Amino acid sequence: MPTAPLPTSQPFSFDQTVTFIRRFPPCQGESLLGRDAVTVAVTLGERAAPITVRRTADGVAVETPRAADLPAAVEAAARWIGADDDVAALYRRAEGDVPFQRLIALLHGLHQVRFLSLAEISVYCVMMQRTPIAGAARMKRAFLRRFGTPVEVDGHTLRAMPSLANVADLDGDAIASAIGHASKGAAIANVVRGVAAIGEAALREAPYAEARAALLRIRGVGPFSACAILLRGLGRMDEVPSLAMFARDARLVYGKAIDEAAIARRYGAMIGYWSFYVKAGAARSASAATSRGQSLACATMRG
Repeated sequence: MPTAPLPTSQPFSFDQTVTFIRRFPPCQGESLLGRDAVTVAVTLGERAAPITVRRTADGVAVETPRAADLPAAVEAAARWIGADDDVAALYRRAEGDVPFQRLIALLHGLHQVRFLSLAEISVYCVMMQRTPIAGAARMKRAFLRRFGTPVEVDGHTLRAMPSLANVADLDGDAIASAIGHASKGAAIANVVRGVAAIGEAALREAPYAEARAALLRIRGVGPFSACAILLRGLGRMDEVPSLAMFARDARLVYGKAIDEAAIARRYGAMIGYWSFYVKAGAARSASAATSRGQSLACATMRG
């Protein structure tokens, strides 16, 4: 199979990447996961194709069936797993922040795993509004079952999110029928069309404040959704609109309310990465605490 190396900024942990994908509800059921490889379906231009990110003796490589798709597959994979992200800069800024350093020890080498495309995060940011994460993930899987392009991989069917232009052509009623939510169907259609009108290049390249303002002018996009599109979709780490939206997770890390001004000064243009680690680490720690509680309960019952 056509293969190309995928350079990664160090430190990088393939194991941390796979663990995050395995545990993050919006990713569950949408990939083939192994110890040394993860495969997803993506739309490259107007073609759906599988791409595999594989651990190698020298680092990480990308595979896809058609040689002509390989350059686009490498680019898509690099964006997806944050291959170029300078996490070492984040770690340097964390010197002296003891609670966050404990988080780094837990997540060492994790790069931000993003949504696979701007279309995907534009759809999902509406699904997650006032909806528990498990419910939003179910809606996303239902959307892909109806509108995703099937890709067969080793007897398994994965589904690629259509291109942003093709999702923008979908009717709100059809989306509502697929996901079982009337108001979100109309909102998704409106938001995707608004994002498509702005364009991915503008959202990536414009100053953060301008990109955020453009998103907020779309009916159905609020501060949290705009942050999700820029941070979790496009990997823009330079700003977050308010640290207050991460307050609950930050308390799990710091044990108290954070000093927002001090955090902003310390992490600067890496503040988006700080927020990603806080949320990922808080979820990992909460899950571990739940597992310990369940083990204790089982032991008590056996006793």
